[in-house]
Amino acid sequence: MFKFEKDMIPVLKKCLSEKYQTAYFIDEFNSGNGIADLVFTTEKINNNKRYILDYELIHIVFKYFNRKNKKIEVKKLFKDTFLTKKQTYGLIKYLLENDILEPIDKENFYVKKKYSPPIKKIISIEAKLFDWKGGFYQALRYKAYSHKSYLAISEEFAHRVDRDLLKEHNIGLIIVSPEKIDFSINIINEKPSNIVAHAYLSEKMANIMFV
Repeated sequence: MFKFEKDMIPVLKKCLSEKYQTAYFIDEFNSGNGIADLVFTTEKINNNKRYILDYELIHIVFKYFNRKNKKIEVKKLFKDTFLTKKQTYGLIKYLLENDILEPIDKENFYVKKKYSPPIKKIISIEAKLFDWKGGFYQALRYKAYSHKSYLAISEEFAHRVDRDLLKEHNIGLIIVSPEKIDFSINIINEKPSNIVAHAYLSEKMANIMFV
């Protein structure tokens, strides 16, 4: 069986890529809310020209660019936020490049379409040899930005897991053996509990995968 938790990751990636027909994986993903052993996506990805890699900027996008046809005045945006003039115009440029804004004139714009994170669906996995409880609490934190969060555990220790606890919190269970994986607990999609965190980490994942 597995000697180290990291030995489980290649098996997970191989089996998950076959099951979901995806190659979009990131190992050891630092979310700011723990380091997930593996994150991946199964959904279509928007290939933006560049990505917002700033949590506060994404918060501003959700707050101020939140309605189609809404008028945006650059001077008012600059006044109402902490942004410098350079940051304000940099954000406007990004939104123009990605067809989120349409110009009225040099200082005024309207929202053509609402911002959408480049990666639509994030799935997180915490892999443990035997410490299922530690893995459960870590997987629980990943729900802030993930649509699904799983605990993956080595087959020889799977009998220890409190399945009722995982089901209660909609945490999935993947049992890993050297040649295969088994979805012992399937779960439903949930909206991430923090939409700004999801968008920020979606941008971060896309930047890692495509830049």
